Amino acid sequence: MVRWLLALLLVSCGTPTSVIATPPPSTTPTQPAAAATRLSTPTARSSPTPEPTGLAKCVASQLQAVAAGTMATDFYVGAVFIANRGTAPCTVRGNPEVLLLAGDGSPLDVMRASVTGGGTPTLVVVPLSQFVPDPGGFSGAGATAPLQWSNYCADILATSFRVTLPDGGGVIDGSFVDLAGKASRFGAPPCDDASGPSTLVVYPFQEPVR
Repeated sequence: MVRWLLALLLVSCGTPTSVIATPPPSTTPTQPAAAATRLSTPTARSSPTPEPTGLAKCVASQLQAVAAGTMATDFYVGAVFIANRGTAPCTVRGNPEVLLLAGDGSPLDVMRASVTGGGTPTLVVVPLSQFVPDPGGFSGAGATAPLQWSNYCADILATSFRVTLPDGGGVIDGSFVDLAGKASRFGAPPCDDASGPSTLVVYPFQEPVR
């Protein structure tokens, strides 16, 4: 997973793309998320074979989610990692919605933004797996959704998160882990503009870097 996070740090400096911003559930941002348009889409890996057919779409009841991250120069970068604890492989495609939650279960005051453009998102097959902690980086992830979080000026930190799957796949409550897969706290980006919004950009699901 360390390799994957380092790879995301590199692609974040690439070609700009557009995002669709969503205000926090209970707040209205004072400024538009124009800065988010500077973010870039990780380069999608082309599938070596045609997209599979006959596999069911993943639903929340068969999945487990954890998230991990690390500080970059001026933002916090990480990912949601998905494991399939069901009885058969399944598929995910597109952008999940991610809410960062405080200890009382309320959402943090963070504007959410989803990456758009670049054609149809890749269909990702999530094999049967489970997360296995390892000092070298845990294994078992079947899909990842990269995250990039910028400009957070509040004192309340995230203690958990909630993922809403695309296409009505349901909701998963997830926990944070460190780079070895052990339970941990999620960090936060530096406060660059106290009058501006905090923005969490969520990229489409993709295969994890092996």
